Amino acid sequence: MDNDSFRPRILLVSVGMYGQKYLSEATGRDVGGDVIGIVDVADNLPEKFPVIAEKRIPVYRSLEEFFRRDHADLAVISSPIHLHVGMALQCLAQGVHVLCEKPLCLTEEETLRLEQAAREAGRFLAVGWQLNYDRAVLNLKRDILAGRFGAPKRMRCVHAMRRGENYYARSHWAGKILADGREVLDSPFMNACAHNFQLMTFLLGGRMETPLQLLSAEGELYRGNPHVENYDIAFLRFRAERGITLCYETAHPLETKNLGPDGVSEFEHAVLTWGRGQPYRVVTDAGEEILYGAAGATPLMQKLDDAVRCVREGTAPLCGARAGLGHLQAVRMAQQLPIRDVDPSRVAWIDAEGDRFPCVQGLEDALCRCGEHWALPGEMGIQL
Repeated sequence: MDNDSFRPRILLVSVGMYGQKYLSEATGRDVGGDVIGIVDVADNLPEKFPVIAEKRIPVYRSLEEFFRRDHADLAVISSPIHLHVGMALQCLAQGVHVLCEKPLCLTEEETLRLEQAAREAGRFLAVGWQLNYDRAVLNLKRDILAGRFGAPKRMRCVHAMRRGENYYARSHWAGKILADGREVLDSPFMNACAHNFQLMTFLLGGRMETPLQLLSAEGELYRGNPHVENYDIAFLRFRAERGITLCYETAHPLETKNLGPDGVSEFEHAVLTWGRGQPYRVVTDAGEEILYGAAGATPLMQKLDDAVRCVREGTAPLCGARAGLGHLQAVRMAQQLPIRDVDPSRVAWIDAEGDRFPCVQGLEDALCRCGEHWALPGEMGIQL
């Protein structure tokens, strides 16, 4: 087949939430392939997204219905977390390459099962950890692996986003530990603010395609929003292989719309920093400054472009099933920690942007102070 003329047939699986981004991107410009179908259980999708009718894209209620009538080269899965495994396996069994939104799954056993299924199908299974497709991040990791800065010692990041009633009302699994009898473990650490922690484990992994392995966790988890089942505030510290320490602070019940990311990594002979709109910046002990490009300079949907290109070339994206294992290990370790309720007297509710937000008094300061000192609130005398 002539790769220059081959245009992969793209199936979008769920376009109601994050999948809207894929729909907009894949129909709004030439990504090198064509959307030939959508699988979604929602009614009246063409009315909600006129481009579906304009481009005459068929909508199917299930993967089974689609595969009875058509075929695809690439399936892009953006369904709820607890449906990822089954849908990815179905697509691989039909000989379809898969790009699945993060997190891929919730156990290491599922990760290895999906990896094996992709291998047996002779197809790739890529995961949408978008920072793993960032060209600056990839160049930075190559230099870390080459030993340019010496061995990594410790890394920390503060990254929090305000989320209110609309966010938790958007789905029946938001903020839940279980949904439909299956684990979702939804929290800022698991979902909305997961990317920068996964980035940390990715950068310090021993090979380009593998993350850092975590060994143990300690931390403090809080529930600031009384209507959320799981925690929505996390102060976490992990011990990892090679004696590396990772610290991460994240939360949703903030007054500030976005806090961070504010990241720092210490190596034997250099210090790395990064932040919103800032370059990944390394300063060596010798005073050399190395800039890798602004965080987020690579387009958000580079993952879609790379997946389509790999289908055409017969290759596979670097971000495979194992890419999220470090983050998955951390999520499961964190979930074993006790969850404490914030004193209601410290929670104020504010109305903004057509939404209602819980805001924990002093939370931004606590997150930043703990991050700066690589510490937990109890060690700093901070009470929430």
